[in-house]
Parts: sequence; C-alpha cells; structure tokens
Amino acid sequence: MDERRLRSFVTVAEELHFTRAAQRLYATQSTVSATVRALEQELGVALLTRTTRAVRLTDAGTAFLPEARAALEALDRARASVEPPDSALRGSLAIGTLSSLTTVDVPALTGDFHRRYPQVRLRADISPRGAAGHAERLKAGLLDLAFIGIGEHDRDLDARPLREFPLAVFVAQAHPLAGRESVRLAELADEPFIEQPLGFAQRTVVDAAFAAHRLQRRITVEVPDVATVPAYVAHGVGVAFLPRAMASIDLPVTALRVADADLRWTLSVVSAHGRPLSRAAEAFLRLVPAHTRPGPFF
Repeated sequence: MDERRLRSFVTVAEELHFTRAAQRLYATQSTVSATVRALEQELGVALLTRTTRAVRLTDAGTAFLPEARAALEALDRARASVEPPDSALRGSLAIGTLSSLTTVDVPALTGDFHRRYPQVRLRADISPRGAAGHAERLKAGLLDLAFIGIGEHDRDLDARPLREFPLAVFVAQAHPLAGRESVRLAELADEPFIEQPLGFAQRTVVDAAFAAHRLQRRITVEVPDVATVPAYVAHGVGVAFLPRAMASIDLPVTALRVADADLRWTLSVVSAHGRPLSRAAEAFLRLVPAHTRPGPFF
C-alpha cells in the first residue's frame, strides 16, 4: 500500500478539510483529493464523505484511520532502525489539551519539542467537550496524547498521572454557609450551581457523587473555562465545586470541605490502550516533567 496515499488520508482525516490538509502536505488540493480517491479505489470502500460544506469519516474510514497511522509509524520505525543515531526525528504528533490548564505549561512544552524535533508536524487541539471529547479522539486514533482529567479508570486508555485535585465547594463570602468549615452534599442540593459542561472530568466526578447520594442539583450557568468560575461565585450567581488549590484566589469567595464525599480527580497525560506510542509521542512524553509545575491553580 502506497505511503503517500496513507499519509494523505491520515492528514485529511485529522483536518477534516482538504485545503488545510494540502497545506500541511505541501501539495495542491486536487492532488490530495486524487490521492485519497486512489486509496479508496484500492481498498474498494469509501473512507470519507465529501460535501460542499464538510468532510467526514465514514464508518470504514473511522476503522481504517488508527491502522493507517500505525502503518505510517511502523514505516517510520523501520527507517529509524537503519538511520544513524543522530538522525532527525520525523513524523506527526497530535495532542489534546484543556483551555485553562496551567499545571503543564503546554506552550513552553510544545515550543521545546518543536526546537528539538523541527521535522515533526505537531498539532495541539482543545476540545469543547473536555475530557470526554479528547478520550473519544484518542480511542479513534485522531490524537496520540491528551492532557485530561481522569475520574474513574477507563480500560481503553492508559493514564500517566501528573497531579491530583481534591475538590471543595466555593461560596461567596456573603453566602450563609461562608462561616462554616464543612458542608454535606444534601445541604447543597437546593443551591444554584456554576458548572463546567457535561464531559469535563470535574463535572463527571461531582455528578457521580450526587447520584451516589440520590441527590439532584440545579445548574444555572455552564462555563468551559474553570478559571472564570470563581468570579461567578463571588458575584453571587451560585456555588461551585473547584480544586481546593484555588482557595488562594484573590476574590471574595470561601472554600468549604465536603464532609460526606471524597471528591477529587487526577490530571494525566493519556494515550489509547493497546496502541504503541510513536517515537514522536515517546519523545514528547520525556519532555513533560520539565514543564510540569505544582502551581496554585489548575
């Protein structure tokens, strides 16, 4: 099977856009389109659906993508086995990250990686669906690695823990509960909540705790950027579960311990289980510790 056809398909599948894929491949759009069609003809199945507005993977394309990426990585490893030890690392690397992440300095990390391995095509994605979105893309072979929160173990993912975040409930200093040191979940059930959208690790952990206590809660505002949540709390819009480390934030809010639930989640760098890491991914992982910091916030 022709390497150029595989690489064209993988690039289009990652971009879901022929023009952007062509730019990455330093080719014309018509050439990339013809190359992907040739691959489809060779396989006897459509890998992509194309309209004037969008490009989407077919079921066959979704199944074929991780295998195509694995084949390209196998070719890269085969070349590396006969290249001089100081030869440049090549290939591609797709990582997922979160918009509010500060524990890992992702811009510095990616900059460090790019300077060391300039011939690796590096792409960083931020998922509007948080951990759930990145987990799906990891399993589908669209990402190599992702910085996401893991609440419960997922057997389809391999997680390398970076930092654990115990949670507290934050209330405005003018709130009736502000003078307390701790609170029970049942006492919070009638409160309006500021929350992250469904799919974010922190939301998943808190939802599971309320369900375990057979309690429901009312969410009035959903914001994907956890760094903005304390401001909503300070202005009395609602209460919120946040990492205890954010208690030092310079806003009129108070953090209370939850007495009857151990709420916490772990930030990890995650890959798909059973899929060998590419050489680029292994090199990226080696740089992560140098750009991980405890920091006061998430």
